[in-house]
Amino acid sequence: MHGKLTVPPDLRRLGLDGILIINVRSFVERRKHIDAQLARFGLEGEFVHDFDATDIDPDTDRAYFKGTGLRPGQKSCSLKHVVALKRIQERGWRRSLVLEDDAVLSDDFMAGLAQALKEGASYANPRVIYLGCGANQYTPRSERVAGQRLYRNSRGRLTDSYLIGSVEAGLRLDWMARNPTELPIDLAFDKMDHDVGIAILWLEDPVVEQGSKNGAFRNTLEPVTRDPFVQRFHFNWKKLWQKRVRQLWR
Repeated sequence: MHGKLTVPPDLRRLGLDGILIINVRSFVERRKHIDAQLARFGLEGEFVHDFDATDIDPDTDRAYFKGTGLRPGQKSCSLKHVVALKRIQERGWRRSLVLEDDAVLSDDFMAGLAQALKEGASYANPRVIYLGCGANQYTPRSERVAGQRLYRNSRGRLTDSYLIGSVEAGLRLDWMARNPTELPIDLAFDKMDHDVGIAILWLEDPVVEQGSKNGAFRNTLEPVTRDPFVQRFHFNWKKLWQKRVRQLWR
């Protein structure tokens, strides 16, 4: 298991204090994948292995969830994000990166990360920055400004990659302590961020794709999934449509 992140000095100066990775203990292939993704850029993350689906006790289940809408894997993913938020809050990290283990980092990941940290510093807390494309969601070209990469939105971009600090982590944890939910974690984050006033920012162009969406891995959270080849074709077609074709009139 990895220890705390060793961050290059230039990123420390920009305000990145740690990298946490959501992972199921038995998902060895995904663990190797995200290790290799980070190693390309001289980075290393700390895994969150708490609350695999078989580890969720009844008291924890009742504390965080209601209804019957969530499957065990979805609850596990949610609780792993809760653990990540608790570590961030307890350590007082001003800005940290949370990744899921199927995150696929683009070749210009470091440049995008550095720009997100730099530009994000001009926004007042609380804020969260999504680095991924959220299964091909993009800010319309008509709303973009030359030289600007962060844009406000009313919803997040899934939970494969986001920048967050102890202030926002505390607000999310307080909300979850009061509001058991039947929403998947990405939708729950959207709800609580709206309720507590956390600004949602998208990085354009995004520098992360989710492997469960682009066909690199099978989606373990959905009851019915496409063959990886079919999923890859579907993702790339949607990417072309959303990022290129649709932008012609947006």
